[in-house]
Amino acid sequence: MSKVLRVDMSGLRVEIEEAPEEYRLLGGRVLSSHIVAREVPPTCDPLSAQNRLVFAPGLLGGTAATTSGRTSVGGKSPLTGGIKESNVGGLLGHKLAKLGINAIVIQGQPPDRRWRLLRVDAEGACLEPADELAGLGNYDTVQRLLAGGPPDRLLGGRSPCVVSIGPAGEMRMAAASIAVSDPEGRPTRHAARGGLGALMGAKGLKAIVVDDADARNVEAAARDQYRQRVLDFSRTVLDDPRTKNMSAYGTAGVIRFVNRENVASMPTRNHRLGVFAEGDAISGQRIAELAPQRSGKMLPCMPGCIIKCAILFNDEKGQHVTSALEFETVALMGSNLEIGDIDGLARLDRLCDDIGLDTIEMGNAIGVALEASVAPFGDWRRVADLLEEVRRGTPLGFTLGGGTELTARAFGIDRVPAVKGQGLPAWEPRTLKAMGITYATSPQGADHTAGLVTARNVTPDTLLKASRHEQILMAAVDSVGLCQFSNPTEADMARFVSAQYGVSWGPEDVLEMGRRVLKEERDFNLRAGFGRDAGYLPDFLRTEPLHTPDGEMAFDLPDELLDGLWDF
Repeated sequence: MSKVLRVDMSGLRVEIEEAPEEYRLLGGRVLSSHIVAREVPPTCDPLSAQNRLVFAPGLLGGTAATTSGRTSVGGKSPLTGGIKESNVGGLLGHKLAKLGINAIVIQGQPPDRRWRLLRVDAEGACLEPADELAGLGNYDTVQRLLAGGPPDRLLGGRSPCVVSIGPAGEMRMAAASIAVSDPEGRPTRHAARGGLGALMGAKGLKAIVVDDADARNVEAAARDQYRQRVLDFSRTVLDDPRTKNMSAYGTAGVIRFVNRENVASMPTRNHRLGVFAEGDAISGQRIAELAPQRSGKMLPCMPGCIIKCAILFNDEKGQHVTSALEFETVALMGSNLEIGDIDGLARLDRLCDDIGLDTIEMGNAIGVALEASVAPFGDWRRVADLLEEVRRGTPLGFTLGGGTELTARAFGIDRVPAVKGQGLPAWEPRTLKAMGITYATSPQGADHTAGLVTARNVTPDTLLKASRHEQILMAAVDSVGLCQFSNPTEADMARFVSAQYGVSWGPEDVLEMGRRVLKEERDFNLRAGFGRDAGYLPDFLRTEPLHTPDGEMAFDLPDELLDGLWDF
């Protein structure tokens, strides 16, 4: 990879630049965050022309390493006001890498209110008018853009990749996501967190189409050595018991674990409870039971993935509903709203994918709205009506689409399940206390993928060290472009990068890359006006304990402990 595709929406120009030498060993999150930190004024309005929207494949993008096709999407978040990296699967990462593109940087704003489409292929890139796509959901957008393509290239990742926003992104709602098409040509993979869909909307960009026809995999500097690394790592992944569980049930397979009374990490009734009585009815195991009679199955979300944790969920007639019933969606749109109907929940997930909304943010925002008696808990059809309000851009829809904090302010609710402006994921900080550390200290805000630690009954110092290590490691994983579910160690990543780029990296080099990411992101947030990390945790996590067999559980770690996380 050696090119940066820079798209100036103000002048409607597309330029291909030779990537600076410093980018050679930067990819994914380390590159997207570096570009944002270097080029975006920290105090700018996130929806202004000064912000940048960056798409960056990982260091291993375009190679045969399993799960190496992840893409980092970065910018200043319209939701948090800080730096944001949102990581996504689908077809994009491999295709950009095979075309030799380190990053796509979208800057400026169009001189009019018209929509554009960016086309990228081996011949270059260009902007085209796209007003005919305005107002379409992601499903219709993808269908139109892929219609008429060669039939033999429409499945299995051979078709062009479509990156798009739905109506929420067009209306610049802070909970808006960016959809990336999967190997079946569906918009089911989302760079969801942080409202980057609103940033894409502010740039006047409705969609991107990337076609890597006839492009080959990226060759390694040490081809034989890299091939062996691929084989060794694949065997390790397949032998991991965690992989077997993910391949059978997807991420929703953890529900029976987290829904136990001593874990209490199944957010219920706007985070007031940690156990949902109907949890089994929406679990990965229940979905697997329905699969044979509905032609459901497990799919890879990107080409070359051997884990296959994406759930293809069909209705009773065998018609496709969604391919993205993940744990966080099931928990925040399901148990958090007291919805125990798996078919209704699947339809809510499809609505969010079509409108272009982060299911975690919407689950929190709607949970706040239900607490304000906008609709009753437990009625998925009324929740679907609320999502359609978002699609139409009604005043209520704009409020909900603005995210958790905006919804709470609009309805006078002072119990706000958000950290640094971003709605809480499902992993409960009162029982899994290291998650509270991660949410508070991560530059990303409340983001479980920033550093997931489920340790219990250990010392506060151990929790702190575990959160710090996982945040550093996950920043590195997002930078090399592997999926976190392949569970790579720093040694695995060092071997891959060494063989791919002809360098001599060890585990410490990988961890140093992770530290660089976090330091650069944290510095951006400090310059943007962020204060002490501990001050962002909502009070109810400290004052409303969850009842467990081990006693009352609240987040009771001292602020001083959290403040010391970045002393390295």
